[in-house]
Amino acid sequence: YSETYEMLMLMTFRYADWLDILLMVVGLIAAAANGTGLPLMIIVFGDMTNSFVLNTSVNSSICPSIPGIDIEAEMTKFAYYYVGIGFAVLILSMIQVWTFLVAATRQSARIRQKFFFAVLHQEMAWFDSTQIGTLNTRLTE
Repeated sequence: YSETYEMLMLMTFRYADWLDILLMVVGLIAAAANGTGLPLMIIVFGDMTNSFVLNTSVNSSICPSIPGIDIEAEMTKFAYYYVGIGFAVLILSMIQVWTFLVAATRQSARIRQKFFFAVLHQEMAWFDSTQIGTLNTRLTE
């Protein structure tokens, strides 16, 4: 089972050249970095919640000498963090989709070209036994 599976995985990339592999590696790195967006937002949300708790405990303290925090400045800082994380996730997801799309398009064009070349080198009897629309159907699948 494992040898067959490994062989199928290697045969998946047999039409990829070095640029396709580079694009897929960049896409995988962008996907992994894109996946860190939600955990970072959870960390920022936790820090924001801690600011609320700290502000509430300082304001309700019976000791007036404890300085309060500027809650509006704190929330503005967290808003900037959210905007930064959102922008990074947007850019990383665009890179991820674009690199995989370009790599897949290049590989499918290469496969279609090889298929068309193989069809052109068939014996004449093959064209007699094959229906007219078969080539078009197979090229566009």
